[in-house]
Amino acid sequence: MIGALIRLLSTASANSMSIFTTLSIQLSTLGKFWQEKINGQFFRWNLTLIFLQILYLVYRFNSLPPQVPIFFSLSWGESQLGPASTLFILPTLSIIISLINNSIATLIHRSCLLFSRLLVIFSLVYSILSTISLFNIINLIS
Repeated sequence: MIGALIRLLSTASANSMSIFTTLSIQLSTLGKFWQEKINGQFFRWNLTLIFLQILYLVYRFNSLPPQVPIFFSLSWGESQLGPASTLFILPTLSIIISLINNSIATLIHRSCLLFSRLLVIFSLVYSILSTISLFNIINLIS
């Protein structure tokens, strides 16, 4: 009985060591990805643009009309309008796309450097376009 318990504890400690080793290796890979100058700069610019979107939207939200043009792919008129709160879709999508793309980029960084860089760049481009759209919509209706 005691021998079985000792074997169970030694197996559990060996498994936990391998989990910690694997986690340590993956965290060091993550650190190496963000230590590359270009990846870190793109990520910081991306976060800055997302923060600017949220800040500008919160600052101007009380001056917005109840209905704002947001659905430009629909036919012209009332169908393009939505509540002012739908403008929060733009920064929310920027956050989601940034999280997904940057997570995938860190996972595939070793095997596919070009694709991981393109994912980070696409996140930044989306945030730029989203910021421009948000500023234009708010300035158009204010």
